[in-house]
Amino acid sequence: MSTTYRAAIIGCGGMGACHARAYKQVEQVELVAAVDPLAAARDQFRQDIGVPQVFATTEEMLAAVVPDLVSVCTWHPLHPAPTVAAARAGVKGIICEKPMAIGLGAADEMLSACAEHGTKLVIGHQRRFTRGWEQGRALVQEGAIGEPIWVNARIAEGLLNWGTHTIDGIRFVLDDPDAEWVMGAVERNTDRYERDTLIEDSCMILVNFAGGVQAFIESDLRRDSATAGAFQLRGTAGMLDVSESQVRLFNATTGGWHDVSLGDDVEGFPAIGDQTHVAQVQELLTWIEGGPEHRGAGRRARATVEIMMALYQSAREHQVVRLPLSEPGNPLELMVAEGKLPVRVPGRYDIRDPQRRARQR
Repeated sequence: MSTTYRAAIIGCGGMGACHARAYKQVEQVELVAAVDPLAAARDQFRQDIGVPQVFATTEEMLAAVVPDLVSVCTWHPLHPAPTVAAARAGVKGIICEKPMAIGLGAADEMLSACAEHGTKLVIGHQRRFTRGWEQGRALVQEGAIGEPIWVNARIAEGLLNWGTHTIDGIRFVLDDPDAEWVMGAVERNTDRYERDTLIEDSCMILVNFAGGVQAFIESDLRRDSATAGAFQLRGTAGMLDVSESQVRLFNATTGGWHDVSLGDDVEGFPAIGDQTHVAQVQELLTWIEGGPEHRGAGRRARATVEIMMALYQSAREHQVVRLPLSEPGNPLELMVAEGKLPVRVPGRYDIRDPQRRARQR
């Protein structure tokens, strides 16, 4: 790669800083601008990151800079608008934070705009670059557990928060199978939010994938988070425990549970942290320059959104939801608006409120 790509960040919070650090570690990328409606956030970002230009709106930035790459690091409901605007401005590649969107209609709007304008859209499921998930995927493809039958996972802090990564990780390790149907249950007794997005107190989901493998995921039913985010796979010839940083295998040749080496120095297995964001950027540049589709491409992330929205729709309809999902909006918000999930413990709160976190310790 000899081309230099000019990059901009939309959203000067913590994830914006992660993306900025990643861009600065890729030789072919020059970070040129950042956007945030809050002047204090813009000023702090410019001071901490060293970005030369900051703007209050996406429109101002696109009119002045027209970058090649854009990272959308806003809160969840704000992902579609800047993604669509950047595509229409002719940006070559976009990395939008997860979840892609809250509702299939918004996700499809993002995909359509990028397809129409030739923009490569990546969603920030950067954990696909962790050693653990890479190795888990490789072992499944090698037949280490035979044919996968069942996956079990437990998550915390909301389906749209941790759940999007876990569902995406399960699909990645299983080679991105299509979901055929979803059945789910939701509880929401408190007025719970995450990054200003309405979320459930707890939920359960059963997903049936093409080929017959099923995945069961529980969220926030047990509040200890020590093993949350990991998942276990059972196959016809063995079992596999997978997390971002550890893989354990049990089959006829291991003599019990065996810790699989993740090869700290093996190329292609970056460490957890900034390096996963760096790898995400590098693979986007390869895709832009004619290489294979990015492992975090928007169409794959749409499948994760569809599964999450189908869970909510299943709870809303009290029945199995067979895909494709026809509801374009957010069924959880619709259930609340319809009075199907009345708040029994009043008082709106956000799980990321530092004062609330302190009280819960």
